[in-house]
Amino acid sequence: VGLVAAWKSVTSTSFLSFVSVLTGSSPSLGSVRPSSSSSSQSLRQSLRPLRASELAIDWLEPLDPNVKELEPSGDGMVLPVFPLGGPFMPYSKHKLNIFEPRYRELYDHILLSGSRRFVVTSVDPRSPADLRLATAGVVFYLDDLQEVSEMTQDQVKYVCDHTVIGRVRIKRVLNPSSWFDRSTYLRAETEAIEDSDGEADCWKLEGEVMDFLRKLEPLYTELKKPCYRADVLNSMNSSRSEENGLWSLSEMWIQLLQANMRATQGSFEGQMQEIVKPYLKPEAVISIDDLPADARAQIEQLRGDYIEQVKSTEIRQMEFAQKMIQSDTHQGRLEYFKDILDEEYRASIAKKSLKNL
Repeated sequence: VGLVAAWKSVTSTSFLSFVSVLTGSSPSLGSVRPSSSSSSQSLRQSLRPLRASELAIDWLEPLDPNVKELEPSGDGMVLPVFPLGGPFMPYSKHKLNIFEPRYRELYDHILLSGSRRFVVTSVDPRSPADLRLATAGVVFYLDDLQEVSEMTQDQVKYVCDHTVIGRVRIKRVLNPSSWFDRSTYLRAETEAIEDSDGEADCWKLEGEVMDFLRKLEPLYTELKKPCYRADVLNSMNSSRSEENGLWSLSEMWIQLLQANMRATQGSFEGQMQEIVKPYLKPEAVISIDDLPADARAQIEQLRGDYIEQVKSTEIRQMEFAQKMIQSDTHQGRLEYFKDILDEEYRASIAKKSLKNL
């Protein structure tokens, strides 16, 4: 957020648009700490499988700009790659506006070939100069496409509707240099991610996940935080079901994190307005340098707090999505989601206690 740069000219009538400039672009993500496994206290514990929450996100090696083109090995399916990030959950639906030339080409090719699918995966926020992709991604299937170039003066070529139909693991990118010269879209060899615990009965964990979600709803309401409606949970469960199962709950959780980010932005805008309002005059132009030192200090403190909160929420979204996607067991995803909800419940109880002091 370029706070100082954005303060070149601010009038009382343009304050809201000024705040929009400050909050319109998300700050870059900071480093992501891989989760570390707890120390073993017995042979039995040391031999147990790692829980999803204890596993680090799997990343490919950074793309090499000197590698032009690799021949497919024939071991796996070659799919286009769109490093959108997201996060996106299996069986959810998404609309995309396509404007960049290489992705216009991607859509032309998947229509011509009839495959209508491509991989969407996250980019490692610790490697801004390079491109390091997450090994696990989701498969977007093109449901509908509208040509809108005439309506948008060619600013946007296609408006596309998609369904996420599955998960894949990226084995290797076949044309790494294309990312750097922007000549075309990336292509990769992939393999499907299939659950290895298809027969496991996870009813106890499934019930515990739902219990946590039900206990969180009244807490969020009391704390005046964004929340899902309690009745929504009545039509959902945490089973393997493609519809209204654990994947749908995961999508709901991501939407909740995004709502928290919007609430953070709204709070930031309101506090900014309170700081600046006393110094605004009708049709007058004000610079940040014209403000008293204490007001400038408040703005800098507020700006720093806002960036940290947005960073934290973006990282939480990315980590949650990637760990859910890369897990190859329903049980592992349930354990991870339960850990997340348990931590959130404890934090909410603590906030409630402080509020009631």
